[in-house]
This record gives sequence, C-alpha cells and structure tokens, in this order.
Amino acid sequence: MRDLPSGVYPDRADGSHNDDIPTQLPSPETSSASDSLHCPRLLIIEEKNDLQTLLKAKLPGIYVDGSSVSNASAEASKETPYSMLIWAAETSGSNRTKLLKLFSRTSRQTHVIIISREEPDPVSCGLRLANYQYIPRPVDADSLAALVKVALKKHPLSQNMLAYPEVRVLTEFEGIIGISLPMREIFQRIQEAASADIPVLITGETGTGKELVAAAIHNRSKRKDKVYVPVNTGAIAPELIASELFGHEKGAYTGAIERRQGFFEQANGGTIFLDEISTMDEKAQIGLLRILETKTFRRIRGDKDIQVDVRVIAASNENLQQAIAQRRFREDLFYRLDVFRINLPPLRARPGGVTLLTNHFVIVFNTLYQKNVKVVSPETYRCLRRYSWPGNIRELKNVIQRAVLMARDEELTLDLIPERIRQSLASSTAENPTPSPIRPGMTLEAVEKEYIAMTLAATQGNKKEAAVQLGISRRALYNKLSKHGLL
Repeated sequence: MRDLPSGVYPDRADGSHNDDIPTQLPSPETSSASDSLHCPRLLIIEEKNDLQTLLKAKLPGIYVDGSSVSNASAEASKETPYSMLIWAAETSGSNRTKLLKLFSRTSRQTHVIIISREEPDPVSCGLRLANYQYIPRPVDADSLAALVKVALKKHPLSQNMLAYPEVRVLTEFEGIIGISLPMREIFQRIQEAASADIPVLITGETGTGKELVAAAIHNRSKRKDKVYVPVNTGAIAPELIASELFGHEKGAYTGAIERRQGFFEQANGGTIFLDEISTMDEKAQIGLLRILETKTFRRIRGDKDIQVDVRVIAASNENLQQAIAQRRFREDLFYRLDVFRINLPPLRARPGGVTLLTNHFVIVFNTLYQKNVKVVSPETYRCLRRYSWPGNIRELKNVIQRAVLMARDEELTLDLIPERIRQSLASSTAENPTPSPIRPGMTLEAVEKEYIAMTLAATQGNKKEAAVQLGISRRALYNKLSKHGLL
C-alpha cells in the first residue's frame, strides 16, 4: 500500500512496537528533567498552573509540563512528542480546534484529554477516537490523576493485541482501523481523493464510518489548515435545510430577527461534509448544484450573489440512483457530486474486521472505564463473527462498550453480549456461511495477498504465529508483506 502513512507504525523485527511507553514508571528518586525524554511526558494547556501543580504532586515519575494557549503552537512543534496532552483552557472553539489539529498532525501518538464545559467534535479537531477522552467540568484531581496513570499504561495506540500482548501491531489510517484488502483499498482511495480538489461522494451502509473517511480526506488535503464543517442534513428539518446551508437575511421568515451566515459561508476556504444528502429538499438541492457549478449562492431572501471557495464531500447510506428514479434526488446534482466515489464495505464484508475492531474497542473502553479486560473468550469471538452487524461498526462499538462496562474480571464472556446477538450464534447454519473474500477469477497474486491479510487478522497481527500457520519462515512472511504492501 505504497509508503506507510503517518499513523501506521510497523513493528520491529523482534516483535516489539516503536510506540511503546514504559509500563513501569520511574521512581521519584531517579526521575529528573534530564531523563524526561525516557519517561511519559504530560503537557497541560491551561490559563493558570492549577492542574500542573496538582498533577506534579500526584504523579511522581511522570514529566509534567504546562503551557498557556498562546504558547501551545510552539509546544506542538517540538521534536520530542508528549505522551499525553490535557487541554483545560476554555478557549474559543475555532482557536482550540486549530491548535488541537496542529498537535494531532505533529504528534499522532499523543493521548488527548479535553476538560471543558462542552465537548468538542473530536473529528473536526483531527483527533483519533482511539486516543481521545472528554471530561466535563468540574473535575476531581484524584480521579484525573488515576485516569492519567491508566491511560499511559494502556495507551490505545501501543496496545492493541489482547491474546498476544507481546506483539503490538495496529493498522490505522487517520483514525480508521482496518487490515483487510477492502479496507486497505479504501485507505488508497482516501489518499487519491485528498490529492485532488474535487467533489467526493461517499456511499455505504449506516455505521460504516463515512464521517471518518470525510474527515480523513480533509486532513490529508491541501485544505487541512482551513475549517472543516460537518453537517448532518438528516438531522435538520427539511424546511430549514436551505436556511442552515446558505444562511438568510433578516426577516426572511418568521423568527429571522437578524442576518445569519450559513454553513457554506462558515466553511469558506475549507471543506464542508454533507451527510445523508438524500434528505435534502428540492430547494436545497438546487442551491447546492449552483455552488458546485458557479461557486456562488444567495442567502434566503438575499438579493446578491456570494462567492465561496468550498470543497464539497457528500455521503449517503441510500441508493441515490433509486432516489433519482423516484424523483426525490436531482440527476444533474448526482453527476456533479459523483466525480470521485468511495464505497465503504459493510463490516460483514471485511475479513478479520470484527476481531480487530473488537480488540481495539476493548482497549479504548478499558481506558475510559478503568477496566482490566485482557481476554475475549473464544465463544464471544465466535458469536461476534457470526452476527451480520446491520448497524456495522457503530453497532459493534456500542456492544463492546456495554460489555466492557459490565465486565467484572479480566475476561469478556458471552453473557456480556446482548441476547439478540447470542441468538444469531444459535440460529446460524452451514447453509448461510460468511462469503469468502477469495473467489474464482482472482489472480494468484491477489489470492495470496488476501489470504495473508486474513491470516494476520485471525492471529490478531501476530506475525510469528501467522508465519507458522502459513508454513513459511518469518523472514519470508516479511518479504511477502513488503511485496503486497501490507507492512
């Protein structure tokens, strides 16, 4: 898959990971500023030094540093990244978003905790959900210190293997987790879409991660330093969509007491993501078509054209061609949007995806809820793999979140899984097998690549075990991984 994108970390030949942090924190007697590069480093952004003072006292052995918002960009540019960033400054949304995006680009391994009265949108800030947490104010210092310790010891990007803790491999691209051939092709498509400033249409079932793909395209594009505005048109009343997108003049309708900018004006120079685009009414579709064709629009009841430079990324979980046939969606708008299409496969069509994502979510929620789940039982894995996942990744995430929260020991057992999913295990038969990703008509090279990817998924990234199952040496496996772009 070409050169490794930033965010994907290959393991060393001995099986260790480049991103490991010390699991044994240094003692206060041996810790000093000179050895701070060799122990977890924590940066706190706050107006005062209250948290810095408290955490220094409660976290001996961890290098705790503080900074004001005005110096945050300089801290983000340092060569040595921080293990953790705690953002406790109540700044304007746009300023915080800009600085957090800078941190996420310069230090992708950094675990981010945001302490605020309102939770920001982590995707807009360029944060990866695997290493992001939000804590509402007020915050208890003892609880925060305990959370920091847990997060540093169970860093989501450095521990993703449950059954094989000595091998830590994670295939991650802009917050998207995947190891199968379909997902690696999606990663390639994202990079291709990011390189050209054209409209993109993302299709796929509900819960497949369309919003993550849109954010990844923006974060990899030349507009990455500009604003990113995600809009779920399905959550807006149809009669208000045009006003929300294009704005309105004072008196445009009852209750419009002042002029208001729409989402397109707010996104000028950057990217706008329109999710569930099939819910837009005829008026909004015509306005969007005009923007795509002329880069101009008018506010509701406005009398002059407004020019904007906005990249449009749209998404739909509906078959838009069927919507065109039913006269619910304009054909000319469809062709304007369908310049570059990315179709996300459902979870059931991603070999190894359920296992990989289950392990990933267990670690995320272990950290969030301070649990200690180390093993997923074979029966639980089997049940999760047999289920069809109509809600896709979003549904799997919710199931694992509930299971980890309810877990009382180190094993995630079958009884923690909802009954509707357990029933799928009992009712599944040999007449309804999971479709194989290897099919007649594929080249031998493509079959080898897919089979190696499937084996890696089955062994949860353990290359030593995968080589044994494939009947080849570990060196030969690495050669094949390099050949097929799977490293």
